Amino acid sequence: MKRSYDSGENCSGNTNNKVLLVERNFEPNGVALVNPLKVGKHSFEETMELAETHSKSQTFIQSNAQNKLEIIGRQMKSLQDLMVNVLSESKLDMDLHNAACNFVKKPGQIYHLYKKESGQKYFSMLSPNEWGSNAPHQFLGSYKLEADQSWTKAGEGQNKFEGLNYLTNVFKIQQISALMDTQAIMDTS
Repeated sequence: MKRSYDSGENCSGNTNNKVLLVERNFEPNGVALVNPLKVGKHSFEETMELAETHSKSQTFIQSNAQNKLEIIGRQMKSLQDLMVNVLSESKLDMDLHNAACNFVKKPGQIYHLYKKESGQKYFSMLSPNEWGSNAPHQFLGSYKLEADQSWTKAGEGQNKFEGLNYLTNVFKIQQISALMDTQAIMDTS
């Protein structure tokens, strides 16, 4: 015979808040109890405490699940943001590599992107300042070619390697600093 105690309405509004009690065995190990009804009786206070403990455990379990799902949701949002950034950076890298250019581009150098009236985009080694007031075409921006063939907007190099900069500063790992120094990479090749 299944036994349960209904504690009434719980804090979430559910009226089905039953506490399962251990089934009674009137002859444990084949030995009959003297008074089986007395063995299974609890006072009203004990039963209420048991029901309250059960209700609290359900609340804690729900709270823990919500907290863990909140963390997972934040991580998924962060990963989605990273994915969008990777895709937009890849598109920019492809667009910049597809810009017209009459010279060999070398990592570590800054190149200046211009747009002709025809719509053609091209790289020049001359910045708008070097053209003076006679810049022949619309200036779109200056970009540094990185060792991994990606592009960084000139002046934003430190943001590109934010994670490596953090590791270098926190853990003082000199090998990471050497990896980030594109000039050192260029000197060795």
